[in-house]
Amino acid sequence: MEERDESARMTPYDHPVIATLAGAALLVLGALLVPRFAPQQPLAVLLGAGAGFALLFWGIGFAVTTRYSALAWKLGSLALLVMAGLGAALIAHAQYETIARADASSFAEIEFGPGGAAQVPAGAASRGPISRLFVAGVTADAQAQRDFGAAFGKLGVASLTSPYLLDQDPRALTQCAAIADLQTQAKAQAAARGQRARDIADALAAANLPARAKQGIATMARARPADTSEDPLLANQLAMAGTTAELCRLLAKRGWFNNGGYFGFRNGADETRFRALARRRMELAGEAERIDRAARERMAEGREIVREMLSKSIFAGS
Repeated sequence: MEERDESARMTPYDHPVIATLAGAALLVLGALLVPRFAPQQPLAVLLGAGAGFALLFWGIGFAVTTRYSALAWKLGSLALLVMAGLGAALIAHAQYETIARADASSFAEIEFGPGGAAQVPAGAASRGPISRLFVAGVTADAQAQRDFGAAFGKLGVASLTSPYLLDQDPRALTQCAAIADLQTQAKAQAAARGQRARDIADALAAANLPARAKQGIATMARARPADTSEDPLLANQLAMAGTTAELCRLLAKRGWFNNGGYFGFRNGADETRFRALARRRMELAGEAERIDRAARERMAEGREIVREMLSKSIFAGS
C-alpha cells in the first residue's frame, strides 16, 4: 500500500513561470493601452515606469507564489520581468510615436492641384487632432476666398473697368457703399483665420512630435497666434475693397464718356485719379497672386521638413 507524506500537503506549491508570464502579459497590455488614454511621456520616464511596474508585479508574484521557489527562479523571474518592463516601455514609446506620426503624415502628403490649391490626402481629417484642424482650415480658407470673390461679382465690380458695360447696366454705380462694406467681410474672415491658427498652435504645442517636425507643420499651417496687422491677405483685400469703392464713387459722378471702349474724362483731375486707381487695382491683383504663390511655397517648404523628420527612426529623438 502506497504511503503518503502528510507533511507535504501543508507545503504551498510554487508557480514562478505562471507568475512571470502573467506579469509580462500585464506589462505588454499596459504598453498597448496606456498610449490611447494618457498623454505622451519622455522615453526615460516610460523606461522608469516599465521597470517600476515590473518590480511591483514581481513583488506581487513573490508574495503569492515565487517565494516558495528556488533562489534561481526568484532571481530569474525578477530579471525577466524587468526586461519585460523595459520592453513594454519601448512598445509604449513606439505606440505614442505611431499615433503622432499618423497625424503628421497628412502634412507630408499634401499636394497642389493644377491651380495651385492645396489638396489634402484622403482620410486626413481622421488621422489626428492637428490633421483635423488643418483640413478644416484649408477648406475654410478656400471657401472664404471664393466667397470674397463672389461678393465682388454680385456687386457688378467687373463693369467698373468698361464704359460700354456701364452704359449697358449702370447698377454697379449704386453699389459703392456695399463695395466698401466688403472690408467688414474681409476682417471677419481674417478673424476666423486667426482663430484657426491659434487652435492649430495649441494642438501643435501638445503634440508628441520632434521640434523640427512641429516647425514644419507650423510653417505650413501658419500655426501661431495670428495678428491681423501682419495678415498680408487681409491687407490686400482691405486695399482692394477700398480702392474699388473709391473708383466706383469717381465713376458715379458721371464725369466720363465712352471713348472708343475706353474711359474718357471731361475733367483732367478725374482722369488722373481714375488712372491712379486703375493702376493701384492692377498692383493689388498682382500682389494677391504673389500672396497665393508665397503661401504655396511656404507649404511646400514645411512639407519637406515634415517628410525629412518622418523619414527618421522613432527612437532618433527630437
